[in-house]
Formats: sequence, C-alpha cells, structure tokens
Amino acid sequence: MNRKEKLGFNSVHLTILVDNEVYLEGLGSAWGFSVYVEAEMEGMKKAVLMDTSGSFNTFTYNVSKLRVDLSSVDAIFISHWHGDHCGCLKEVLEMLESKIPVYLPSYDRSGVKLIEKLGATPIICSKPKTFLEGFMSTGCLGRWTKEHSLIIKLESLGFILLTGCAHPGVIKIANHAKRLLENFNLRAVIGGFHISSRKEGKIVGSFMKENKVEVVSPCHCTGEDAKQAIFEVLGRNCARCGAGRTFHFSA
Repeated sequence: MNRKEKLGFNSVHLTILVDNEVYLEGLGSAWGFSVYVEAEMEGMKKAVLMDTSGSFNTFTYNVSKLRVDLSSVDAIFISHWHGDHCGCLKEVLEMLESKIPVYLPSYDRSGVKLIEKLGATPIICSKPKTFLEGFMSTGCLGRWTKEHSLIIKLESLGFILLTGCAHPGVIKIANHAKRLLENFNLRAVIGGFHISSRKEGKIVGSFMKENKVEVVSPCHCTGEDAKQAIFEVLGRNCARCGAGRTFHFSA
C-alpha cells in the first residue's frame, strides 16, 4: 500500500498549550483552549494548531516552556469565533510569518479579512473537509453558535475527536463524526464539552462507555461537577486535562 492509499496516520501526539487549568507545574492558565497536534505518516510529519486561546501572553509563555516548535505548523484550525478560542489569532499569524491555511467553521467578515491581510488563506468548512491527508473538519454544526470539530484519522481505523467548546453538543458532534467515518472507531474525545451538571456528565460518560472510547478528557468549559460524573462512569478512561498535558496515540 503506498502513502496515498493510507487511511490515516501511524501516530499522533497532542500537547495542550492553553486551558483554564494547568497540568504541568510552572505553566500559565487562561480561560480558553489551544492544542498543538503533530501527526506522522510513514516518516512524513504534519502539524496543526487548533485554536489559539485569547491570551497571547499565556500562549507564548507555555509554548516556550513546552519547547513546541510552531515553525512546523502546516495549518491552523479555529473551532469557532469566540475570543477565548481565536482571540490572539492575529498575533499568532504575525508570529508564524507563514502563508498557511486557516480552517474556519463559518464566514466572519472581519476575521476573514484579517487572515487575508496577514497573508494566510481562510478556508470555510461549512461542510466536512479533509486536509493534510489525515485531518478532517466535521463541517459546521450548530444553529446559534457555529462550530466545527477536528477529526484526526489513524491508520488502524480509529479516530480522535477534538472539540473546542462543543456548543452543538458533544454527543451530537461525536455521532456526526461517527457517521462521517462509519468504518472507523472513536478512540478519543478531548476538549471542551460545554456541560456543567452531574446529570449531563453521567449522560456523556455513559455515551462514551457504550461506544468504548479509550480516552475521554473534558476540559475548558466543562464544569467540575460534570467532570466528576464523567470520571465516575469511565474511571481510568477519563483523563485529567490542562496546560502541558500530552496524549500519544499509535495506529
């Protein structure tokens, strides 16, 4: 099988750059979310920055502390147009000095004009879109808050789902992703779940358990009561998140 026929990446490494909480001592926290994704396919590496958070100071401080090389970023993926997810996109693009694609959930006039002014290429993902071979946008979901989530496909017919805030509902997003990749298994769901109560947490936890999701890591806009309920349902399959947390997946 040649590289063009590959179904996904051999390995995927995630680094949480910004979150409301800190996982590694010495890093900064800020209300928001940003994750660096590095994926490898037969020696070829691709890197995606999902969301930038809204605090450039926290972002750059943590990037430096974690020794993440942003010069390798091939694309930026913005989950939705809220300031805690794209607030420092301008500064990040200026820092990268690279004409890279920026994948967006919907059209925002000022945001698109800014991206174009800085020499990058805005790409609207109103429908599901595959890019960099193994990455995929779910396509824009949500009636009020337009949002898309990031899918990372693994060669083993598994996939990782990264959510920014999951405004359309994390279960709805997961089911949508499963329909898009009907021959793939959902291996991990990481990101903001936008739920707060124990009841909601139990429902989400039960869904993940029924679908045999290996790693579930709620963060950012997920309330503590909801997190605790998810942990009670999933046990060791529920992983604590926070700035500095890393996840590694192999095909």
